[in-house]
Amino acid sequence: MALLNARVARLAAASLVAGTMIGLIGAAFRYVLARADRLRDALVYQAHSWLHTGWIAPVVLGAVAAGLARALVVRFAPFAAGSGVQHVEAVMTGEMKPSPPVIVPVKFFGGLLALGSGLALGREGPTVQMGASLGSLVSKWVVREQEDRKVVDAAAAGAGLAVAFNAPIGGSVFVFEELTTRFTPWLLIATLASASVAIWIMRIILGNNLDFTLKHVSSTQSWLLFPFLMLGALLGAVGALYNNLILVLLRLSDRLAAISSVTRAAFIGAVVGLTAWFAPALVGSGDALTQTIFSERHAIKALLIIFLLRFLIGPWSYGAATPGGLFAPLLLLGASSGALLGEALNHLMPTLGFSSVAFAVVGMAALFCASVRAPLTGVVLTVEMTGRGDLTLALLVASLGAMVVATLLDSEPIYVSLKRRMLAQQTIVADNIAARQS
Repeated sequence: MALLNARVARLAAASLVAGTMIGLIGAAFRYVLARADRLRDALVYQAHSWLHTGWIAPVVLGAVAAGLARALVVRFAPFAAGSGVQHVEAVMTGEMKPSPPVIVPVKFFGGLLALGSGLALGREGPTVQMGASLGSLVSKWVVREQEDRKVVDAAAAGAGLAVAFNAPIGGSVFVFEELTTRFTPWLLIATLASASVAIWIMRIILGNNLDFTLKHVSSTQSWLLFPFLMLGALLGAVGALYNNLILVLLRLSDRLAAISSVTRAAFIGAVVGLTAWFAPALVGSGDALTQTIFSERHAIKALLIIFLLRFLIGPWSYGAATPGGLFAPLLLLGASSGALLGEALNHLMPTLGFSSVAFAVVGMAALFCASVRAPLTGVVLTVEMTGRGDLTLALLVASLGAMVVATLLDSEPIYVSLKRRMLAQQTIVADNIAARQS
């Protein structure tokens, strides 16, 4: 019994320390990203006063920042590329070693450069991988059992997601449903400890507010479940296409190996910068744009433009292989597509009084489920970010439709595909090294 109590104490202590660290770093990351977004918008606004040459400013910003972000990854931490969730999952299954501590500054500053310059990526990828790395660093000194060290790593990664979206329950569910696919008392203790302290610290620094503010609206007669099921089914197909586009662009990037990855990232950043010149609100992680959708500021035509452009710019940005996640862009894309269907139904059947806001909320979770295939995480994250607990039944029904259609289309969860790609690249690198040494 004494040994058991000592194990629990070590797990809890390591998780609390790791949660404290990711709470501080994650809050700082959110703060500087918000500042970077405002500075980028100010630059674009100012550049419009420069006749004929103003467009150069956002293009140069995008190219230089994306190139530098990629250079940091190449030079110091190759596994910091992209979301990082696939690397954390590979560590959990024993297929890869934990990230070294250098991953933290690379993810922080590389993510700041990439997201701050306008790439359509999410802050949660960096915070998840930073959390896992900090958990690994702490657990080496506090925890004895190797399996328990993975528990602390997973718990700290979940705390990273929780901090990214101010969603402690969603971050915790993410650990059980996506990172480890298991549920044990040890994992529960570590996850609750890490997420609780991380969110507590983040809220002290940034305040305790929902990520999105929604006015009080009708729940769109949520007993009419068929429209939500239809939305989920449609987004199941959209999610499958979105995942496929990401993989296609990554394979295309691999075929351009004669061009350095830094140059490729700079080109991608330049294109995003040019997009920012014409439509500054449509670049970046998209939180502000999602808020405007929830505020019902867009008609059908505008929602369609938002959906189509973000459908393309998200995978395009991920192809830069800079630090940055997939969740936030998925949430925006889901919200825009949900609102689009809600507005269309209102146009066709105005007497039923569908709420485009409710459809936008449900669309967030449904597209997340279609792409990541983690329905509980998507539902809980959406409820915590929007405060719309009254839509849980609609969220579940839409997620069911999305999951069924995506599965029938034989679309793999995006992180399964990204992990397989990462492991294959690692094997190629190892084989090349072995060939040079022989």
